[in-house]
Amino acid sequence: MKRTVMMSLIAVAALNGASIEEAFKSGKVSGQLRGAYVSQDNAVDTDTYGTSLGGQLKYESGEWNNLKVGVSAYISQKIGFVTGDVDQGKANNDLFANNAKSYAYVGEAYVDYSANDFSLRVGRQLIDTPLADTDDIRMHPNTFEAAIATYSGFDKTTLVAGYVKRFAGYDSGDDISEFKRLDGVDSKGAAVLGVVNESIENLAVQGWYYGIDNMANVVYADAIYSLPLSESMGLELSAQAANFSEKQTSTIDGTVYGVGAALNVGALTLGAAYNKASNDDGKIIVNGFGGGPYFTSMEEWTIDSMEDARAYQLSAELDLADAGIEGLKLSALYGTFKSVPADVKVKETDFIAAYEISEALMAEMSYAMINDVNNNANAGTDGGYDRLLVRLSYNF
Repeated sequence: MKRTVMMSLIAVAALNGASIEEAFKSGKVSGQLRGAYVSQDNAVDTDTYGTSLGGQLKYESGEWNNLKVGVSAYISQKIGFVTGDVDQGKANNDLFANNAKSYAYVGEAYVDYSANDFSLRVGRQLIDTPLADTDDIRMHPNTFEAAIATYSGFDKTTLVAGYVKRFAGYDSGDDISEFKRLDGVDSKGAAVLGVVNESIENLAVQGWYYGIDNMANVVYADAIYSLPLSESMGLELSAQAANFSEKQTSTIDGTVYGVGAALNVGALTLGAAYNKASNDDGKIIVNGFGGGPYFTSMEEWTIDSMEDARAYQLSAELDLADAGIEGLKLSALYGTFKSVPADVKVKETDFIAAYEISEALMAEMSYAMINDVNNNANAGTDGGYDRLLVRLSYNF
């Protein structure tokens, strides 16, 4: 993929020097400065914490014959005096590469072609689909080496087709800064097809197919219906379903169903959601490559990698704009996750504050409390933990 992007850049630059020069001169530099602190108070293991300062620096050229190129550096620099000692096991690795090391890598590098209702982007890029998404929950979003085409020439309908080969970021596994194959070993990648439709008033539906080499074929669909009840009240109903068909004894196989409802009354939104996964013995369903699409997903816990999972979620969000604090939202969520075959039951409570201070400046805080009810290490929680995340982001 690196070679493909570089060859494309050279090909573009070799054409019509004067026009190319104008396109590059009219390009724009943008970026984000971000500081983040994370701490984890473990019920059994050593407590950890870490602090990083970094962000993104991006250049995107102007258009030439419907073509443009973009490249972005992603940087995370450890702040040592407010990061735990690695040798003592106190360093939290969520913001860093392996062994709490700082990192810098090219998160985006692409060639983009856009004409009328069609666009094609090839190279390292941001993608947001149900089972492959940016999931920007730490220092940087996930990015993908992919070729993605979209067509929006139909009325309120978008078609998506492409191929995803590798990805990097918080959800990619060990060493956030390295692009890895989708199965972590030797997967050739995933074919992606999708359709998103909003042609019916108040109804949004989407359907997707992922053919993931060495892992599974996946079909996913969801629908969201918004029902206005009055000027200050509305109801949103949602449903989702997914089917995973195992490949190469990956153990990824099963079905998932979900329903959700959210009632908005003025500044307050109350929500409830339920997910159910059904699998044969020893099989699981997964989030995909990102945070996952499931309605019950919390700050930390989801039904990812659980067999015959049942999950419930209750939520409340308060928008304080009417109280004179424009841009401030407070949320509280409670969820339970059960797997009878694995004898796992986990409860999570989240408190979240997000404050959009200006168009450029954003402050966020989340506090998640995970309680392993069975004190079962098989749940991956070792008795549970509390996690605090604080982020400050400035876009320019």
